[in-house]
Amino acid sequence: MLQRSLMMGGRSDGLDRHKDWRLDVDKMSYEELLELGDRIGYVNTGLREEEIICCLRKTKLSISGGFPLHFPTEMERKCSICQEEYDTEDDMGKLDCGHLYHIHCIKQWLVQKNTCPVCKTAAVTQC
Repeated sequence: MLQRSLMMGGRSDGLDRHKDWRLDVDKMSYEELLELGDRIGYVNTGLREEEIICCLRKTKLSISGGFPLHFPTEMERKCSICQEEYDTEDDMGKLDCGHLYHIHCIKQWLVQKNTCPVCKTAAVTQC
């Protein structure tokens, strides 16, 4: 009871002082959601070029015998972003978390989001 009272702003009569401020996006129409998006605006969670350079280690993929020996699963034999298998001597980008991607794929990803596509670890915490 005390917890509910505190959640309601200290009022014990059960009235929600902020009820009019809350949005129920599940009940909004597509047009209402578009209008809300216009009001909120665009928030960029991606990285700038210098931040991408700071967090990305460029490397070459050397494949011997058809597949890399250091890829234990078939899923790791292809880029998680474009879903293409790695070819001999592909330019690769490696994040601090250890995941590898085609360099052009991960750069495009990091412009949009500051996270690893696989493990969601922040690509750049600080440079």
